[in-house]
Amino acid sequence: ASSKPSGSAAQSLLELGQVDRGFYQGSALLAAVMAGSQLVPVDRQADAIKRLVQGFRDIGLRAACITDDVLINDFLRKNALAAQNVLIASPTFYFLFAYITGQSFGVCSMRALTGTMRIVPFMFLFYGAFACLAPFATQWVMLNQDKSYADAVTPANMGLMLGGFVFVEAVVELRGCGVTFAQMTLSSFMVFVPALVGRLAAGVLTQQSKVGQESEPLVPEAWAQGEEWQRTVHRVSRALCLDVDFVTTAAGTSVFQHVLNAVTFVLLTRGNASTLGDIARFLCFGVNNTVASGAAQTLRTFLMRTLFGLSWNMASSQPWETPAFDLAAGK
Repeated sequence: ASSKPSGSAAQSLLELGQVDRGFYQGSALLAAVMAGSQLVPVDRQADAIKRLVQGFRDIGLRAACITDDVLINDFLRKNALAAQNVLIASPTFYFLFAYITGQSFGVCSMRALTGTMRIVPFMFLFYGAFACLAPFATQWVMLNQDKSYADAVTPANMGLMLGGFVFVEAVVELRGCGVTFAQMTLSSFMVFVPALVGRLAAGVLTQQSKVGQESEPLVPEAWAQGEEWQRTVHRVSRALCLDVDFVTTAAGTSVFQHVLNAVTFVLLTRGNASTLGDIARFLCFGVNNTVASGAAQTLRTFLMRTLFGLSWNMASSQPWETPAFDLAAGK
């Protein structure tokens, strides 16, 4: 007898790994963008950024409110890097979501890749639109609420998130986990979106604002010259980029993530037949519908957010080189 898997078994593995059209579309788009960034000369990329800046001026963005340098670095560059950092960290998220909902290591590994590729178009839309709209939102807050640029950025970003971007993020997460548009329901969004708002405030806005730098470190700098165990802890902390933003991203989002996981799992298993009762049962009793399973699911969610927050925070803390943006900004 042949030892090769049958066609139906192979198809079943592809289905479990969620290899679908969205995976191929995202992979092709990401490959095209990466190829373009390598093949197009840096000076031509910088010229395109300068033309984009001029486009902002042509449609009403005032240099008196937001200078060219601020526009390029705080909005265009920062959002481009934020999109990159999310994609770098996303395999961790989708692997762990599959793992805590009972999938095998092989399936988890496949979903780490397929989930990440599936969200590529939505991530480009999310951060691209944010980069284009946030300068105008910030200018509006500056002019209408008499705020400085520094004081206007946070309320402007939060307003954009709550004003529509949260729904894009909801689709991103559900599609990344394998939920199809046909499986999504209005009642599930009524639970999903408020929980997502809470997680966005602690996660996306925190990491989006810190690209290329670390916040207040968790381990005192004096430990670098302390006893041997203190020096070891300091080295590990610095290597993993453990700072206050990591704690905010990991711990601060776990409660909201538990709710999001419940909605996602129920939609995956019950589709548009899902009810609010199904979501509540998952929150209390987990995958196996027992009190112990519910408690274990809560702990797994905390582990999920901690490991994902660690990978995201490390990506956001890296001083990525951006020669095209630097050239456009005259650096």
